[in-house]
Amino acid sequence: MNARQRFQRIMQYQPVDCVPVLALEPYEVSGLERWHQEGLPSGQSPEQHLGMDTIQRVPIDFTPHPPFEPQILSETEDKLVETDSFGAVICRRKDAPMTYYGYIDHPVKDRDDWERHKERFSSGVYRLLRREPQDAISELSSSENPVVLDLFPFFFRLGFYLMGMNRFLTAFYDAPDLIHNMFAFWGGLVQQAIEPLLSQVTPDCVTFAEDLAYKNGPHISPRLYQEFWLPYQDPIIGQLRQHRVPIICMWSSGDLQPLLSLLMAHGFNCTWPVERTAGMDPIELRKRSGPELRLAGGFAKEALIAGPEAINREIARLMPLIKEGGYLPALDDMVPLEVPLDHYRYYVNALRSITL
Repeated sequence: MNARQRFQRIMQYQPVDCVPVLALEPYEVSGLERWHQEGLPSGQSPEQHLGMDTIQRVPIDFTPHPPFEPQILSETEDKLVETDSFGAVICRRKDAPMTYYGYIDHPVKDRDDWERHKERFSSGVYRLLRREPQDAISELSSSENPVVLDLFPFFFRLGFYLMGMNRFLTAFYDAPDLIHNMFAFWGGLVQQAIEPLLSQVTPDCVTFAEDLAYKNGPHISPRLYQEFWLPYQDPIIGQLRQHRVPIICMWSSGDLQPLLSLLMAHGFNCTWPVERTAGMDPIELRKRSGPELRLAGGFAKEALIAGPEAINREIARLMPLIKEGGYLPALDDMVPLEVPLDHYRYYVNALRSITL
């Protein structure tokens, strides 16, 4: 039984021999640099070195085209101010560019900006990167690892990237027509872009890369979600269901609980990474939402910082859910910079040793 088969069977509550050990989130650059000093061979990923399973991600591109060329605008000893692929200006900390950063400016400030900006997206263009489309389809179809299609960015991330958090959130009240236009355009682009793929290969999971919430709750209310998301998201979920995609996942950190029932009523049957510090306890979520809601993540990153004893306690706590199925134990966020390679190795080996 390979990792893809295990993923499929776990998500359908079918018996497996062991759980796949997956990283749902990327690694921070400076964390990998530390691990290279602690024994991670140069040129190897943690998955390769530790014998982990991997996610086979569909190489589809939803960035602007033509792209905004990255430019370094200013630089100090520890920080970098640069443009990103969506045209925003970001200040990053050099030692942790994915973890510690702040936005300085965004390309869309009003409807005119958006009309100019959306010309960079080729609606309906199916873009498989780095290889010929048929080669990519063949690779996905024969993969022994779970095949995941990430809709990245989806509506919330798109608005945040293009407008900035404050301008985006107030636009739901100050400029609702702009948000409707943005979401309608993006929803149509996504549908047209993924149809050629879905007609040839069925992903094991499709994630809507949103980050809709923060530690204390969702960034938006259920009413806003109903008004602005559902008209343009429901057709995409219907398309995925038509092509028999089994797992439709909301990829979001933070406390999603006030939105979960609405998400499930409109086709979502999974969420990850289930951030524990935001109160997203996978055991309690299963009790409240039942087996229809699959879960992945929820393994407290603080246990990896603390070490083997804490890791063992966390596994013991989650074991009833692991045995029940519909749940993949995985870290609830990016690996913290404080985690030494030995702790991560212990965590991986401990999960791999679970027999079911």
